[in-house]
Amino acid sequence: MGGLFGFGAGIITPDLFKRIIPWQDIEPVGAAIFFGASVGVVLGGGLGCFAIIVQMLTQRGTRSS
Repeated sequence: MGGLFGFGAGIITPDLFKRIIPWQDIEPVGAAIFFGASVGVVLGGGLGCFAIIVQMLTQRGTRSS
């Protein structure tokens, strides 16, 4: 999903990376796909960890000893 978002962003605004990093010649679509996919993986992992923590906390509160 992050890669698709990055692809769309790279197609819509190809000059974005030229303004951010003017001293290097970067292919905008490839960079946008890479950064979008990387951030998607990090945020997806964080959301998974958050879901596990919430599940543990709710199970602890409903467990009867």
